[in-house]
Amino acid sequence: MLAATTLLVSTDPSLILDVQRIHDSHDHLRLEVCGRPDKVRGVLQRDDIALVLLHVTETGLDAETARPLIAAVTRRAKRVVVLIRRDECPEHQAVALHREGAAAVLILTQDAGRLGEFLDAAAQQCIAARQTVTSAPAPYPAELPYVMLPEREQQMRQVQRVVGQDTTVLLTGETGTGKTLLARRIHEMSPRCKEPFLVVDCGALSASLIESEMFGHVKGAFTGADRNRPGKFAAVGRGTLVLDEINSLPAALQSKLLRVVEERVFEPVGSNQVLPLEARIIAITNVALEQEVAQGKFRADLYYRLNVVGFNLLPLRECRKSIAPLARQFLHEFAGRNGCTIHDISADALAALEAYHWPGNIRQLRNVIERAVALAAGPLIEREDLPEMVRSPHLLPEPCSLLPSALPGPWATLRPENELQRISEALQRHRNNRLRAAAELGISRTSLYKKLHKYGLFTAP
Repeated sequence: MLAATTLLVSTDPSLILDVQRIHDSHDHLRLEVCGRPDKVRGVLQRDDIALVLLHVTETGLDAETARPLIAAVTRRAKRVVVLIRRDECPEHQAVALHREGAAAVLILTQDAGRLGEFLDAAAQQCIAARQTVTSAPAPYPAELPYVMLPEREQQMRQVQRVVGQDTTVLLTGETGTGKTLLARRIHEMSPRCKEPFLVVDCGALSASLIESEMFGHVKGAFTGADRNRPGKFAAVGRGTLVLDEINSLPAALQSKLLRVVEERVFEPVGSNQVLPLEARIIAITNVALEQEVAQGKFRADLYYRLNVVGFNLLPLRECRKSIAPLARQFLHEFAGRNGCTIHDISADALAALEAYHWPGNIRQLRNVIERAVALAAGPLIEREDLPEMVRSPHLLPEPCSLLPSALPGPWATLRPENELQRISEALQRHRNNRLRAAAELGISRTSLYKKLHKYGLFTAP
């Protein structure tokens, strides 16, 4: 059984394959690929991460975004290694990342041997930890109240009725509403709680890599497949398999997944062997799958098979009563972690938090409180400790109303010219800082880049 995870943050298929080849010789580690930097902190809290690999480029995960990620990893006493391709990251930025706490900055494939050394060290730590670990179950992350908001009490009662069944579950909700944490909660409450809990990020990899990640592959199945490799469907056993961003699956994979869900069997890539699927499947999406079906982007039969039991997580702006208790929970979490004496939030700051519309939902609130704890000079978080967009919400456009059937985000009802206007205004307010503009708009930076390409506005940073 695998002891811990190596987390690779990259969307480059060739680099992912290079790392996979190096990684495959380390039997005590499991490689997980995360294509979205905004999900890294959640993975760190959810999984036993032994080593984090950040692929830094000028157009993808750049040095500016990598710095807070490195800080977040090192605060949890984890090692982080920065990976670059030659000429992808200027030398002065690589030196700066090393000073921020990165254990090393490696150029692949030139430094493949050094990467192997870091993996060897991580594997040895896993072996040592396994020899000393007790049988007591690990405590659930502090973010558990994400899914226990007062507005979700009736929903949680329904969850409790289905956790003991093998029913497929579909979780919908805007980014940051706690869908993955609810999936974890379902797993922890079920009879499968002692089995693996694995997540496949369907939006992070190309179609060929997603198929291999899900089903595994046999030696010779494609270029670079120099050994048999089990996928998540095999590794999860009788546990829980979460398919995140299920809407991103290409049509061909949707057809294969339909067979898996209906017949409970799958085949590794390049193999004729049919293997049984014993795991429970939980699908997650932040778009309206009904609309995707109507537009021909998602198979209707697969949607109906996944949506046997569905739970829709409300955005934070519709859970105003929960903002204050959640903010205080995060305050105590970060104050305790950092040894701060901050013990509460001023009435003025609390009013600002409750007035803001939170496009990034609970994840954004948590990040805002973490920042405020770091900046606060007194025993209280004051209004001036909050970001300007929270202090002065009247400067920002209100989010568009969402469709009642699902939660496609603030872009669902916008015409192209209005969408372009919102993007342009956000970039102007943040002096063309794309990371901050994307945060204000409630979308990932990758989504913002795609929209800039769409409107012919993309230029190299």
